[in-house]
Amino acid sequence: MVAMNHPTTTPADRQIDPHRLQVAVHELGHWVVWRTIPGARVVTVHLTGHGRGTEGTVEVDWAKSEQSPEANRAYLAGLLAGREADALWAEATGTRQDTSGCSHDLAVYHRVRRTHPPSGQFTTTEIRVHARRLVRASWNEITRLAPRLATRGHL
Repeated sequence: MVAMNHPTTTPADRQIDPHRLQVAVHELGHWVVWRTIPGARVVTVHLTGHGRGTEGTVEVDWAKSEQSPEANRAYLAGLLAGREADALWAEATGTRQDTSGCSHDLAVYHRVRRTHPPSGQFTTTEIRVHARRLVRASWNEITRLAPRLATRGHL
């Protein structure tokens, strides 16, 4: 088991809506994986709404991205990375993992797996492990940026 750093909180952080903070962590999970795709450019990470109505998006410009097996794996891993970040957040904060925001990501993941034959080069387990590894490697950055994203609504 990898030792997890507990998120550092400041008095200002304690005023942040906990749902926005959790969604920020989720979206940053996508961000840390998709920024590794050669030629892809993360344009923005954005949050809207408040409380349980908070939603997030990661806008990526895929125009110059590679169409290699590794790029395909990273794209799919990025779809699963939000859920992996949610799991690590729950572990680090001692809260229950909220998977309610993962249904869209999983639907896209399964649609891509069905309709894009090259995505079959990797098993779901391999893709999930890749996502988890990248999220864990960037965990300090995720927990550092999450309060800023939750407060400002964008990166």
